[in-house]
Amino acid sequence: MKKDWTREELEKDYVGKMKAFTLPVNYSISGKQKILDMKELEEILREAEVIAQGECDCRTRMGNCIDPMDGCLGIGDEAIEWIEEKKGKRITVDEALEAMKRTHDAGLVHMAYIFKGEDKPTWICSCCFCCCHSLSAALRFGYSDHVFSSKYIATQDSDKCSSCGTCVDRCQFKARELLDDELIYTEEKCFGCGVCVDTCPEDAIEMVERS
Repeated sequence: MKKDWTREELEKDYVGKMKAFTLPVNYSISGKQKILDMKELEEILREAEVIAQGECDCRTRMGNCIDPMDGCLGIGDEAIEWIEEKKGKRITVDEALEAMKRTHDAGLVHMAYIFKGEDKPTWICSCCFCCCHSLSAALRFGYSDHVFSSKYIATQDSDKCSSCGTCVDRCQFKARELLDDELIYTEEKCFGCGVCVDTCPEDAIEMVERS
């Protein structure tokens, strides 16, 4: 990347704010940083009482990719605070869905943040590997499966796939690559964002619920 987060910045501002816990055997936890497909995203937005929209801080700072920039949403109390601080503007559900459709079409990943003490997302960001601190850090340093969770995963129909490589360019999680002109899909790296589905010319990709 022409500009990227340094390891020192990530460890201080992101990894450094994480806390480690010792867990007993057979104790399970669920991820709180969720990757959303468009269906899940719409359900969350339609339940929101207040929605605020603003520009992406990460992408403004890094500048590795630009449009569309208005892909960050605050929900509920966070939205009210953002509006009062003049960091964002209040928008309708339909306006929010339109903005999220633009970012989805641009290949950005919708990430929902649920903070301690909350049971619903308070922020939804449209993220990319080249600018987003959390997505970049998770993929570069190999802990994406420890930080992210998702309801869906992509399935690949190898009979339909023409190995054109369109999905390779779209995948932020590097789950797809072309090797000797043949598409290689690593399912374990997929987090079900769905940005590969709409642009597949052969309709060879489908989203299904994780088993």
